[in-house]
Amino acid sequence: MSVVIVTGATGASGLATCAALLAAGHDVAAVGRDADRLAEVDAQVTGSAAGGARLTTHVADVTETDAMSTLVAQVKSAHGRVDGLAHLVGGWRGGKAFTDNSDDDWRFLSANLVESLRHLTLALHDDLVASPAGRVVVVSAAAAAKPTAGNANYATAKSAAEAWMLALADSFRRLQSGRKTDPTPQTAAAVIGVVSWIGDDPKASSPAQVASGIRAIFDGDAAELNGTRVTL
Repeated sequence: MSVVIVTGATGASGLATCAALLAAGHDVAAVGRDADRLAEVDAQVTGSAAGGARLTTHVADVTETDAMSTLVAQVKSAHGRVDGLAHLVGGWRGGKAFTDNSDDDWRFLSANLVESLRHLTLALHDDLVASPAGRVVVVSAAAAAKPTAGNANYATAKSAAEAWMLALADSFRRLQSGRKTDPTPQTAAAVIGVVSWIGDDPKASSPAQVASGIRAIFDGDAAELNGTRVTL
């Protein structure tokens, strides 16, 4: 099974995703900023592990570029390789009016939703290409396709993250097409999981639904999903 880095592991969706992946037999490297909260994740989800799957915890701030190479090295030292990333670092800030979109909110959202994704996928790209089943899943939101005045910052950051994922998918696609004669062709996939969050839909997806959708992407042959938006 795969070795999957789960960022934002101490959040509700991160916790549920760690549990779901462990239950499917995947090794999980849970990443968060707070060591005490990561210890709580370990205590809550380790019992769900199946087939010898194991969880390790890693304290890191994924908005810091310099921390990413260290994080990747730590995960590879603990698990031997990296096959996937479930990037669940998030956050929402906004208001009712267009002028409520403050510079402080933009700095927070761009750092957490865009910069963290850039840093990690650049650091992991070659490992994912080398994996027989590399996967990257990022959680976007319906707001990216339907921005409103008060959530302009949030929708723009989500849209930028989606654009980055599409570029990553193009890289995987180009590498795969160049290996047509390889008996074990590259099957890396960058998948944009779309959910309804705050302000998007009163029937927002639950953490359990998000985790189930992410597990399905890591369990199956998701190469055909490369570069697509799927509903979680």
